Amino acid sequence: MKSYPNLSRLILIIDILKRNRLTKAKLKDRLENFDVYVSEKTLQRDFNIIKDLGYDLILNNSYELSIENDITHEIDILNKVKDQMNSNGLHQFITDENTLQTPPTISSGILPTILKSITNRLSISFVYQSFNSNHKSSRHVAPLVLKEYNGQWHLLAFELYSDDPIAKVFGCDRINSLSTQEQFEINLIDKNKQKIIDFKNTLGASMPLSEWEPSKPYFKAPTTETIIIEVKDNYLPYLKNNPIHYSQHISNEKEGEFTKVHFKLIPNLELIKFILAQQGDIKIIEPVNLKKFIREYYKNLISDIT
Repeated sequence: MKSYPNLSRLILIIDILKRNRLTKAKLKDRLENFDVYVSEKTLQRDFNIIKDLGYDLILNNSYELSIENDITHEIDILNKVKDQMNSNGLHQFITDENTLQTPPTISSGILPTILKSITNRLSISFVYQSFNSNHKSSRHVAPLVLKEYNGQWHLLAFELYSDDPIAKVFGCDRINSLSTQEQFEINLIDKNKQKIIDFKNTLGASMPLSEWEPSKPYFKAPTTETIIIEVKDNYLPYLKNNPIHYSQHISNEKEGEFTKVHFKLIPNLELIKFILAQQGDIKIIEPVNLKKFIREYYKNLISDIT
């Protein structure tokens, strides 16, 4: 797996090439306007990493470079960390190709440190506070995937040197005293490949409906499905500007005041919360088992409290 040479420089190159078609020489000139100076070799290495992240780096007949791509999980997370950096001045903490200063809050140090550790395949250690108590414990993990939903950041990581060596989810707001450690074996990524895919394909960190007792009759396994909803015109602009998942696709299919929006997701509790919170502005179309479960379960729930 390739390593990040400099997170702030990569983000700058991506931003420039998403807005412009430039030759390498003109790109270097543009970077120098931001006091960023790179050699030809370093720039080519940056291009390779950008491609590894899933960006579609285009070179046209005039030798001009640009970025045109569909969103992947990695691109989505890089953009969200970038937004955090821009809004909180995190760029001041990224100092050079080897050094990342670590301020004490989640918004100013933890996210870019975790992101660089994932990309460089470095294990991390931290003190973790339990959600339901003040209990704190020391953890040493191999970070696998970073994810954000609804303002909450979560990390899927494999616990190293543990009596229970499995991939677990950690809330980033409960991580303290974070530090990078030694490089971990790449086979940990291969062993946890399905968990990584499933983690990317769920909203937030709540359990799949196949593991929740009330919904088990409707969902046999945590399978990624095509979710189709219809969104009312007044809510659609919000969803365009604030996509809930990188797989979100707003179609041209329209019926009255509603437009069809597609996702590739494992149905879970967060998905149901999202649908119910926008009651009247969102209709669930597919899959049928999700539509049927919401109708039956919440009809019974409402009758119990009224």
